[in-house]
Amino acid sequence: MASIGLEGGRLGRLAKEALVFLGQKDSYIEVNLVNGSVMKSLNARFRGKNQTTNVLSFGASKVFPKLPKKAKKFLGEVYLDQAYIKSRGENLEHLLIHGLLHLLDFSHERYDDRIKMERLENKLLKWQKIKS
Repeated sequence: MASIGLEGGRLGRLAKEALVFLGQKDSYIEVNLVNGSVMKSLNARFRGKNQTTNVLSFGASKVFPKLPKKAKKFLGEVYLDQAYIKSRGENLEHLLIHGLLHLLDFSHERYDDRIKMERLENKLLKWQKIKS
């Protein structure tokens, strides 16, 4: 598993820039690139689905230790199965943004929520010149 800090490469820069764009400049996330077996295990454990998937997001625990006011707020973790994403012709950056929006409590379970999330996702993709 490769964990990417916000300084790490294009995905780290994208996460940091997207957080600033979304008004979350004092926040950070952890991005993890995992293989199919790790993703399948996470998906089974936390979603009850015994299969791999492209992206999973896990928000920070509500009991996350209180940090000094100057410290950045930890929003959570995004897991990406890079090989699975590539095999399906999907875009890694797009799915990172999708996962990040889940950490900010966006959802696509209900129709109106899905529309709101898709609009913001598309706005971010256009802003970053990312093909979806």
